[in-house]
Amino acid sequence: MKKVFLVDDEMAIRAGIGKSVDWNLEGFIYCGDASDGEMALPLIEKHQPDIVITDIKMPFMDGLELSRILRENMPSIKIIILSGHDEFEYAREAMRIQVAEYCLKPVSSLDLLTILKKVSSKIDEEELKNKRINDLENQISQNKSATRNKFLYEICEGSYTSSRAIKEATQLNINLISSYYYVVIIECTIESDFINWIEEEYDCLRFSRKLKETIYIMKGESKQTLEYEAEVIRKRLLLAHEDLHPKKPLIFGIGRVESRIKGISVSFSEADEEKSYSSIIHKYSSKGTEIDIESKKELQHFNRRDLIDFLKFGIPNDISSFARTYSSYLSKGNIRSPFTTYYFLMDFTITISHYLKEGEMDRLEVMQEINQLEMKASWIRNYNEVLAFIEEMLHLVLSTRDCLTSKYSSSVQMAIDYINKNFPDSQLSLQTVADAVNVSASYLSHLFSQETGKTLIEYLTNTRIDMAKNLLKSTNNKTYEIADQVGYSDSHYFCKTFKKITGLTTKQFKHQKQDFLV
Repeated sequence: MKKVFLVDDEMAIRAGIGKSVDWNLEGFIYCGDASDGEMALPLIEKHQPDIVITDIKMPFMDGLELSRILRENMPSIKIIILSGHDEFEYAREAMRIQVAEYCLKPVSSLDLLTILKKVSSKIDEEELKNKRINDLENQISQNKSATRNKFLYEICEGSYTSSRAIKEATQLNINLISSYYYVVIIECTIESDFINWIEEEYDCLRFSRKLKETIYIMKGESKQTLEYEAEVIRKRLLLAHEDLHPKKPLIFGIGRVESRIKGISVSFSEADEEKSYSSIIHKYSSKGTEIDIESKKELQHFNRRDLIDFLKFGIPNDISSFARTYSSYLSKGNIRSPFTTYYFLMDFTITISHYLKEGEMDRLEVMQEINQLEMKASWIRNYNEVLAFIEEMLHLVLSTRDCLTSKYSSSVQMAIDYINKNFPDSQLSLQTVADAVNVSASYLSHLFSQETGKTLIEYLTNTRIDMAKNLLKSTNNKTYEIADQVGYSDSHYFCKTFKKITGLTTKQFKHQKQDFLV
């Protein structure tokens, strides 16, 4: 049913037209009226009528001015002008504005209905015509898309020579030429809009091989730039995987950077293999039994607490043995793939980056070295390379830690070490630390503040809250349990302190998204 809106400055005419027609019976909805164009505009915007009937001569804003505005801003609305003036200039202006009908007053209800039904038929004809045009355009677009998808998939399959591929790409208006390529394959059970950022931010060709799967042929002129780009994309997809898993799994694979068009098929094959491994891992880790949950924990092996403790208190002589213990799952060969290895190494690296940042040790030169090491991670394929990567990273971090902490005097360093080991003790205080260091509390307080820029209690509080943040993210312990584990006997006071320092409640912090460092 078409909606009709009436504009006329004479109340009697508005009332007469409104009551003289059985609108519903005739297939229309009378959605409102107004006394002039200015009053009508907001109501027309609100009700979105299909047809507007308007007088020409009205105060404030006449019918012709209203018609001009409607034609410009709401061109789909059909306009019927009623005029008490049989003047050529009015009619000519109405034709120029392209109103649907122009008729003279007085007009009977029967004549008005005849005009309305004529205009309604025009609307139906235009809608049908537009639908046919849209259907035809969609069909053409689908055919082009299918041809394009088929061509790009055949490129990934290695079915074309370089010269033939370039010729075919030119005919399909596809910019295929580049110095280097790599392939990203993503399978996700949610809308594809979720990964639109790849196409928006990077130079690539996007197509689909099957439902819920998206393939990107990534392009660039520098191998090093593309390798870094691939790392960034991998991190963002891994973060998305953690956010979606297990309800809406994200499964993906990324191939190596290759030169020449023929290299696309090599990278595609690697990406497809990694995605297959990713699919196996998801099935393995998403089963519901208690044994499988334990297997999942072993598979991921993200014992961040052990790593953080070693970063804080470990010594260089123990790096080799710690590396073997921490990565022991990868040596068993149960489920070994580029995906699991990379996922493990990225969690290891990100934990280190957070540790350096929170300890204010994230100096530019250190983070640059870590980023350079991190670039190697996606190409590591055997366990010896894993050990070498971990050991090299730990040597870098421990040397950075020891270099920076050595700036403190022996008393302050002893106090820091004592706090790091004993912060779970709720009775820990300035006095107990001073007694352990064997100096007076007032002297230690002054020295600690002078050298660290923080009071001892501020350092103790930050240490406790940092550990609480780790526990909130890595365990399912209750808030009161975590409070006790980090040295707070009063869980309410712990929650108040946590929010004061982080700006978030413990619940908000636990469920917030963590950004990857890139």
